[in-house]
Amino acid sequence: LMGETGCGKTKLVEFLCQLMDGGYKGENMMLVKVHGGVTIGDITNRIQQAEILAKKNTNLYGSDYYTVLFFDEANTTEAIYAIKEVVCDFSVNGRKLDRGSGLKVIAACNPYRQHDAQMISKLENLGLGYRVKDTETKDRLDSNIPMRHLVYRVNPLPPSLLPLVWDFGQLSAEVENKYIKQIVIRSTAGLELSSCDIGLICNVLAISQEFLRKNREQCIFVSLRDVERVMQVLHFFYERKERLLSNMNQKIPEEERSAEANDLARILILAIGVCYHSSLEKREDYRKAVATAFQGAHKLSNGQRSIDSEIAACQQVFLDNIEFDAGSNIAKNEALTENVFMMIVCIELRIPLFLVGKPGSSKSLAKTIVIDAMQGECSKNQFFKDLKQSHMLSFQCSPHTHAEGILSIFRQATLYQRGKDPSKFVSVVVLDEIGLAEDSTKMPLKALHPLLEEGYQLDDSANDGDTMRVGFVGISNWALDPAKMNRGILVSRVIPDANELEMSARGICHTSDNGKSLAKLIKPLSDAYQSIYESQLEKNESEFFGLRDFYSLLKMLYRQCRRERRSLRYDEILRAITRNFGGSPSGAVIEEFKSRLSLVEDLEFDQRDTDPADVIELIRENLAEGAQNAISRDESESRYLLLL
Repeated sequence: LMGETGCGKTKLVEFLCQLMDGGYKGENMMLVKVHGGVTIGDITNRIQQAEILAKKNTNLYGSDYYTVLFFDEANTTEAIYAIKEVVCDFSVNGRKLDRGSGLKVIAACNPYRQHDAQMISKLENLGLGYRVKDTETKDRLDSNIPMRHLVYRVNPLPPSLLPLVWDFGQLSAEVENKYIKQIVIRSTAGLELSSCDIGLICNVLAISQEFLRKNREQCIFVSLRDVERVMQVLHFFYERKERLLSNMNQKIPEEERSAEANDLARILILAIGVCYHSSLEKREDYRKAVATAFQGAHKLSNGQRSIDSEIAACQQVFLDNIEFDAGSNIAKNEALTENVFMMIVCIELRIPLFLVGKPGSSKSLAKTIVIDAMQGECSKNQFFKDLKQSHMLSFQCSPHTHAEGILSIFRQATLYQRGKDPSKFVSVVVLDEIGLAEDSTKMPLKALHPLLEEGYQLDDSANDGDTMRVGFVGISNWALDPAKMNRGILVSRVIPDANELEMSARGICHTSDNGKSLAKLIKPLSDAYQSIYESQLEKNESEFFGLRDFYSLLKMLYRQCRRERRSLRYDEILRAITRNFGGSPSGAVIEEFKSRLSLVEDLEFDQRDTDPADVIELIRENLAEGAQNAISRDESESRYLLLL
């Protein structure tokens, strides 16, 4: 069977096996999840197990009782020839299998299809792009095409298999809508929804699927797995709707509220906000498309703006229930708010989450905040006492990462949650800098697919999905292979615009009078950084200066202002700028900041012409502050230095 992912190949075979069972309730299907790490030995072992099962079934139920061995995603492994042998020749390692055993073999495979040039360009611009360039990667198909350019990472089918391929194809819109309706009816059986409510959910999901399938500017690919995921998230919010919606009402301005929309419409907005909206870069067009489905009792008085307001309010409720240390100058900007919200929901529901963005986009900070907040009944806030207790196990990826290391961390996480109530506890695997392992010659991420879908299979574990599956968060500065990101929810952090930069700056400098004295500097500093960053992009230069440099500058100015208890002079501001944005050979970066500062009113210019400190002096100052703050245990203004 050859067809797109999530189009129902596996479900079809499962259904046929149930029909063939004839009421015996026997085990007549063995599913093998094939991935890039599956070897010939693994395939041989599963064939032998299936042969034993088939003989057992024929002895129990008769010779006309069939047992199906199903290889899912068969062409993702280089050992495809071992599968070809059993499908075409009905043998394993040259040994003929017993045709009277009732064993039947079926394989499903994904089509060989390349991304178009526009999509490849879009993928390469996620985060910092791909760490290893297309011309350098050794992960290729037929030594020619980079595997990352394929929609699915597949190997060529052996020629003798080609005549046996049946094109399962892709679901038409009409058929997909029928699937969606059945999934919705099945998933909402216990929610007592009206036919109008079910119709709304079906329409919104159908529009979402169609929008994302046709919109080639987005880096996500939809299937029926997304529909299942939306229903899972909808249940999560529906169970908490009374208190959650009440708290959200306090966050939404009166003029932006949708008085006509009922509770289900609002809950549905939150569900698609997690599963579809968060994955998009250009979100307004999606909101406009979906808003057309909300009619009658579910009408949104402000259209797409109501959707935006509901999602933003829910994210803010989650963040407001987290207790931050007094005086901490953490900018609660859009990036941090959404990262925290998405991590909490995905960890709670064990949905894999991929966070991709440039350094400084609050990915690691969000992880730290969520670790502290999700402590179950031991949480500081009542809001989190109702959620699972999470235990995170982090794994630092690198170009030298082995598949065994990733398997080991999943095994540890699985063992840690073993024996605990899965409704109250979840282990979470965090793969930090997962993009560094993407182009390793050892291909360590090849084993990730089954781990995300089925979890780590302990040798003696019961066949309980929640017991085996753990939460997963992949954090990366670098673009990832789309085939991996499709196994979960992708949140791609885009470059913040001028308004977002200013809001982040005000969040860092917010505390009492210190922030007021820095208020006049926020816009010129933000504009200067924006200009510097855009100049780097226009010249196609590597991103020498990034968000962390900008945030570090603001924190340095804030601490100095707090320490001196007065407004800062020009020379003090310039020194902080030099410490964070020095190193540019042309000096144009510092000049850009100078030109912006010259427009600031009431800034002391007494020492405008003072020569900036030399590099050695700045290094000494940085190291001295680091040592002093280590003793006093105060927040340090020192930074890790790289001398080129």
